[in-house]
Amino acid sequence: MTDDVLWGYVPTVHATPVTSIRSGETITIDALSHEGILEDQGRDPIGFFAGHGVKRGEVLADAIDVAASYDRTVRRFDVDGPHVITGPVAVAGAQPGDVLKIETLDLQLRVPYGVVSSRHGKGALAMTASGALAGIALDEVMPPRETDGRSTGIPTDYGNVSVFTAVQGNSGVMQDGRRSLRFPLNPFFGTMGVAFSEATGLADPTANSIPPTLGGGNVDIRHLGVGSAFYLPVKTDGALF
Repeated sequence: MTDDVLWGYVPTVHATPVTSIRSGETITIDALSHEGILEDQGRDPIGFFAGHGVKRGEVLADAIDVAASYDRTVRRFDVDGPHVITGPVAVAGAQPGDVLKIETLDLQLRVPYGVVSSRHGKGALAMTASGALAGIALDEVMPPRETDGRSTGIPTDYGNVSVFTAVQGNSGVMQDGRRSLRFPLNPFFGTMGVAFSEATGLADPTANSIPPTLGGGNVDIRHLGVGSAFYLPVKTDGALF
């Protein structure tokens, strides 16, 4: 499993595909969330989810494998992206100058739960090294400044917030004692792309999984659910989706 993914980085134009398909063919991909395996959550999905009542048999085996055995790149929580990137998949005949069309035909949840997180230094309400982002006041920073433990260098002490969310039917449910919050779910792939970086190293900054590029990546476009079509410019032979 860990040979088929990159953690925190996307494949470059020099990557070796894990499989290949012809144009028009359908492929099923088992995607994996980074939530529950990240260093600020203990890098122990069994222990993390057990704290929320999830039995070991209900934790994805590949989540356990990646957290325990991933070694394709050296993990640096403060530098690397969080995402577990699957692939790449080569599309036979795709060449630079072409456009790859990705149609999402179906999405099935692999487990009946998820996690909603807020991390210091990230997002639209973040506190950065130079202060609050433009347009927000210091008392609007999330997570709150007084919980920010980034100076410790120990991710589990950063004070990041992760809220376990059960899936019931087509809804997400957050529980807080006797109170619960229910909201509708509309699944989509937050990260889809083709190889764009020309770097030769796996962990080159230009291949970091956080910033999207012209090749897609961490676009987080909620409209890319079932029935959507996503068009991306091909930069290398095979596209490397």
